[in-house]
Amino acid sequence: MMHQTLLVFFFCLFIAGIQTQFADDENPCTLAESCGACIRTSNKCAWCGAENFDKSAHHCDLLTTQKRRCEERYITYPQSEFKVDKQESWTSGDNLKPPVQVTPQQITWKIRPNDLRYFTLDFKQQDNYPVDLYFLLDLSFGVSKAETRPRLISLGEEIPKKMKGITNNFRLGFGTFVDKKLMPYIAWTPEIQEDRCQNPPCSDPHDFKNQLNISDSQTEFATQMKNALQTLSLNFDDAEGGIDGLIQALDCDSIGWRNISRRIIVYCSNSIFHLAGDGKFGGATRQSNLKCALKNNEYEYEKIYDYPSVSQLASKLREKKANVIFAVMDNVYKHYTKLAHLLDGAVVGVLQNQSENIVQLINDKYYELRSRIKFEPRNSDFVDIKFYSSCKDKSIERETSVCDNLEIGDVVKFNVSITVNSDICQGNTGGEVDKDVIIDAVGLNEQMLIQLKVICECECERAEHEIQKSDKCFAGNGTFECGVCNCNEGRYGRKCECDESEISSADSLKQCINPEKNDTGVCSSYGDCICGQCDCFHLSFDTAHRYSGQYCECNDYNCPYGPDGICGGKSKGSCMCGKCVCDSSWSGENCECSKDTKSCLASNGKVCNGFGDCLCGKCQCERNSGMVGPTCEDCPNCPSRCSQYIDCAQCKAHSSGKFNRFECDKSCQNVTLVDSLKSGKGIKECDGIDVDGCTFFFTYEYTPSNDVLIEAQKTKDCPAAANVAAIVGGTVAAVVLIPLLIICLIILIRNRRDAKEYADFMKERDRAKWESGANPIYKDPKSTFKNPTYGGEK
Repeated sequence: MMHQTLLVFFFCLFIAGIQTQFADDENPCTLAESCGACIRTSNKCAWCGAENFDKSAHHCDLLTTQKRRCEERYITYPQSEFKVDKQESWTSGDNLKPPVQVTPQQITWKIRPNDLRYFTLDFKQQDNYPVDLYFLLDLSFGVSKAETRPRLISLGEEIPKKMKGITNNFRLGFGTFVDKKLMPYIAWTPEIQEDRCQNPPCSDPHDFKNQLNISDSQTEFATQMKNALQTLSLNFDDAEGGIDGLIQALDCDSIGWRNISRRIIVYCSNSIFHLAGDGKFGGATRQSNLKCALKNNEYEYEKIYDYPSVSQLASKLREKKANVIFAVMDNVYKHYTKLAHLLDGAVVGVLQNQSENIVQLINDKYYELRSRIKFEPRNSDFVDIKFYSSCKDKSIERETSVCDNLEIGDVVKFNVSITVNSDICQGNTGGEVDKDVIIDAVGLNEQMLIQLKVICECECERAEHEIQKSDKCFAGNGTFECGVCNCNEGRYGRKCECDESEISSADSLKQCINPEKNDTGVCSSYGDCICGQCDCFHLSFDTAHRYSGQYCECNDYNCPYGPDGICGGKSKGSCMCGKCVCDSSWSGENCECSKDTKSCLASNGKVCNGFGDCLCGKCQCERNSGMVGPTCEDCPNCPSRCSQYIDCAQCKAHSSGKFNRFECDKSCQNVTLVDSLKSGKGIKECDGIDVDGCTFFFTYEYTPSNDVLIEAQKTKDCPAAANVAAIVGGTVAAVVLIPLLIICLIILIRNRRDAKEYADFMKERDRAKWESGANPIYKDPKSTFKNPTYGGEK
């Protein structure tokens, strides 16, 4: 029992060792060599700063592991902390207070690198949100032609009425564009321009002109729009310079944009647009600087700077948090749709003939913009931010930063995950890195500010806690901090005991790698390389012993265990580098197999009867021979061998037969007494007659190791004594009484049948109802005649 307990114990230790090694292979913490690197690796890593720490263990390891190995006072495990700095309540705003739709507005995270954290961001759709609406109209012949102009002029009156149904807090402004005043975009002489615009005459072309600043004067808006659209302008090519106008309208604060409002530019045109590169044909070769440059309300540097690119336009829209409604004719709808897909906060609508649907289009597209919220992080390099929300569904949360179809008063919640990449700490020497990340509400002048304080180093690494030129680091050749030595230049090793001038660290590592198994790592991953020599670790499950070998490649305590110990015990073999080396009399993986063949000799003196091999003191019979048994002398398919085992079964179960008690105990140890015998495959059933004439029963079978098992039934089957009276009586009954009984039975059956027939006859007779009568053809043989003359009697 003791041997079995030891076997189970060592087996558990062996499995624990395998699990530990597997965990190390999957554990990223163990690769970190300093406390700062440890806490930057994963939020599961913790540093143990104990000075006398087990060399086979890692100073940086999983927190769960450190709690078992390291005292709590030496464990460094900084945790991320969250704080809300500013959280104003939702409001529509007024002249004194700006509107609030996003909350909270500012938070602080003291956070570890690679530590996944979550926080909540809420948005509520407010009514009467401030709106600044700026119209940017194509003044070239097309959109502003004669039949369309009245409809555009009417915008001055209709738009204010429509906007009042959306919000009471709105302002209006507008500007116009044609193209750069450069050949080949417009006429290069006044004469050509006049020739092309004779009736009606054309106004001078311009790349962009601010006709009216954004204001709440609805009357002035209507008047200025009517005046601006009285005369057309003209350019030569199909494309227009509207993108220049968009950039100026977005960047020029002088136009009148409010700090907190939904900024919307309505861009109306019937032509495609120029993009970066087109301006070089006219001599405008410099890349657009995206800066406001208005002089007398007109773009001043149109002849110097090229048209903006799509990416520049997208960047400016994000910067100014504005929206664009492209209200264009059907012939260019596809062009503007492709452009809008590349811009955040842009939508496209088709103007019908004579622009008669422009008011409804603006209304519909405004609702499309207003009913959508999208959040976008800014200044988020080294920071991974993801948004999760169920929007209005309230059930299934998915990864998204966008929610659509929002109505006034709707509240949507975003769960935001944030992870800081450890690369943010590169080059840092101050312990913490400060970084501000902004989450913008696209198209709105609202945002959340995230102030990050990234933990890059441990507290024990600060200058006030380190010990320079410490005696703990081989004669002062290093700085002792966080329980380890940070070696001076030219020194290396766990205690800075190695000198680069004597052997370089690279050469040292090469000498510690097994050339025959160079994929096992330095010192086979079971030791430290100290100046080119392996210092082997203690066994993880038995700290009283170490790994061995030049490269720590051997484990002399990792051999199979038997009942008598490792490799069968000291008398049978020893463990060398993970394998059992057996003594001359023993063999096998764990040296438990005896080479002695005495127990395998058959009755004929042959080893295993010549039908097998003697392994570990037991016969392994040849399969094709058909022989089984301890010495391969039994043949299951041959006649039964009951006679071989009958004497043992008889003496054990009934104390009779050939063997006396002493002989029985000596020769019949493999017999078991049972109340009833079992049957099945491989079990042979036998019986015999005991001295008292009773029948006794027993079975035998062979185990997989060819041992014979005999079971004998405790009870016998004995015949009962003869009963003479019963035998005589039975004979008389069989000879006399049974025939008499048969005769009586026949008579009884016949009488019952006759009685039944008589009764049936009587019933039939009583049932008959016939009348008496003579046969009509019957004639009586007698005839009587009377004499008529005879008158008297005799």
